[in-house]
Amino acid sequence: MLKVLKLILSIFVFTLGGFALITKNFDLLPYSLFLLGILSFVMGLIDLKKDRTSFQGYANIGASLFVVFVVVYTSIFN
Repeated sequence: MLKVLKLILSIFVFTLGGFALITKNFDLLPYSLFLLGILSFVMGLIDLKKDRTSFQGYANIGASLFVVFVVVYTSIFN
């Protein structure tokens, strides 16, 4: 299930990023960044599921939580 979610999130992030580059309309980039944070969280969970002592899994989860926090924070206060 996590691999399917990873694939779906990857497609959404790629599509939003490609749309922003082609149309030069960068209004959707916060959504893309939010989805990228969720994707990184899912990838961290997949890494931890493979190997419980994986530092890369914990690093992905930590980075994703930071990215999601920054996106939410800037969305609220801007």
